Amino acid sequence: MRLSTVAGLAVALLPSLGYGWLSTDTLQDADPPQSGYLPTHNFDPSNLAGLTMNWSMSWNQNEQHHAKPLVWTPPGGGNELVITVSNQNMIRVFDGITGKVLYSRVLDAPFSSTDAECGDIPNMIGITATPVIDPNTNIMYFTSKGYKNGLAGPQGLLAGQYKVYAVTLPSLTDIPGWPYVIPNVGADNDPARYFLGGTVLQRTGVVQTGNSIVLGFGGHCDNFNYTGLVVSISKTTGVGLTGMQATIAAPGAPPQALDLHDQSSGMSGIWQSGTALAVDAATNRVFFATGNTHGAGVNKAGTPMSGKTYLSTLEQAVASYSVDPSTGKLTQQDWWEAVDYDTYNGGDRDLAASGVTLLDPFFSGGGVSRIATIAGKNGFIYLLDANNLGGFKMGPGGTDAILQKIDSSTGSFFGGVASYPLEGGYIYFVPTGGALNCYKFGLGSDGKPFFTLAGKSAMVFAAKGVPTVTSLNGQPGTGIVWLADVNQGLVAFNAVPVNGVMQPISLGFATGRLQKNQRPVFGNGRVYVMANTKMRQQYFQYYRVLLLHLQQFDNLFGHYQLCHYVEFLLCILFLNFVIVLPVVVDVEHLNLEFDHIHLQFGHIHLELDYNHL
Repeated sequence: MRLSTVAGLAVALLPSLGYGWLSTDTLQDADPPQSGYLPTHNFDPSNLAGLTMNWSMSWNQNEQHHAKPLVWTPPGGGNELVITVSNQNMIRVFDGITGKVLYSRVLDAPFSSTDAECGDIPNMIGITATPVIDPNTNIMYFTSKGYKNGLAGPQGLLAGQYKVYAVTLPSLTDIPGWPYVIPNVGADNDPARYFLGGTVLQRTGVVQTGNSIVLGFGGHCDNFNYTGLVVSISKTTGVGLTGMQATIAAPGAPPQALDLHDQSSGMSGIWQSGTALAVDAATNRVFFATGNTHGAGVNKAGTPMSGKTYLSTLEQAVASYSVDPSTGKLTQQDWWEAVDYDTYNGGDRDLAASGVTLLDPFFSGGGVSRIATIAGKNGFIYLLDANNLGGFKMGPGGTDAILQKIDSSTGSFFGGVASYPLEGGYIYFVPTGGALNCYKFGLGSDGKPFFTLAGKSAMVFAAKGVPTVTSLNGQPGTGIVWLADVNQGLVAFNAVPVNGVMQPISLGFATGRLQKNQRPVFGNGRVYVMANTKMRQQYFQYYRVLLLHLQQFDNLFGHYQLCHYVEFLLCILFLNFVIVLPVVVDVEHLNLEFDHIHLQFGHIHLELDYNHL
């Protein structure tokens, strides 16, 4: 028996624990605030050389995965499952340990890229946004683009529609009353700005807050007469749409054209290179950025305006909206537009090429309790007070009322910023064609947060994605910065640079080129990455033990004997991590490594002799 098989059995022993999901699961794009810090996936930087490829999956012809995979463990126990969704409206559920396809489903025929007149997503445009799983119900929510008659295209723009699905995991069966078709209706803040399923594109990861799921919509290469929209839909069957806010609305918006191909009516889409909206669950707020726009909007006169005042034209802006936890109604709370926002439109320098990151509250000071970051195609990183985004020209002398502006000196940003709230605190970003940048947290002369350059990588990247940081259950010294790069593949660095240089960590396997706008997705000591033609799973052959107190063992296992066979022992050991056991390949070769094991948990002693196994 191989230890990788035993690792799979570790989760299979969980039914008695009653868990509906595990902290090692990935239920949405990264974490709700998009901090990019994921401390619960049991990765230790000292062991990354033991990372090996376990399995890979090839896709159909012309099939692409712009949405990120999810990792979910069934409530009845079993191996962690990996869920993928594709541009062909294809959903698959894999056994995360073996790579076997357990469930699959094909939805309606996808929308044709011929009708979209945009090659960014070639051939077919079905599911392009990362789903979200409700941990309380084990229901997965996602959107799918197709045609009203469910048949293949091209059929024209007006035939397009968006459905919102709610499916039971792992079977992928529809919840009764779903899917829900988003109606072609006007926005709450301007009925002349319509939702048209054919002209809009949902790229941002699906998020949830309260009883609502929230979606951001942009366009296809900014083609057609479309307006960016943030949409809320109730999880309660039969309720449907509860909020729709246009990013460009009257007064101040350009006149609404009546020609579907007229691009002059607004735009200002929400796309964020697929990054999910940032969610502040404590306040039921969502944060997002908007992109290229026609016309200068309300702020064209240059008059300073508070972000707490309603702005009808969110152009190249960061905005936050509250989502009523009961009704799902969307209400604009705050916003920020740079003093030179209108110059971004002419050179396709849209701010919404990246998503908003809400940093951990550790990054605070001087009356700033939370930081929001945004980085767009113009090559700058802006750090904002998340509770007072800054409005327009509200700084001294009509400047930006922001915490800091960092010049990357090269490239654009597609994805966003990651963070590490340990060892003093750091943030990370990668401009296109540039190095991985690391900035250290501190406080400026005014006592407010301020970041300084701490190091860069020697390696440069295509950087069509966002960094992600893990640690070994929050232990200082275990931070790892990961990147799934188009050119370099999966790479990892120690989170704290040495002498101004980000230190690469050798991995046990080279993935090769990866899909753009992706990030590594983590399970229990496993990492999943998406290539253009394959998904690859890598895992550790290092199995570790958490030294639990006697009371914890009593709570978890009652008075059962902890070990009778080595398979059972290893399952328990793999379930919780800290101390590394010797790496072995086959159980029958244990005598090559040791013939006697002595383990101590509090005052429990375990003695194992090889001859008794």
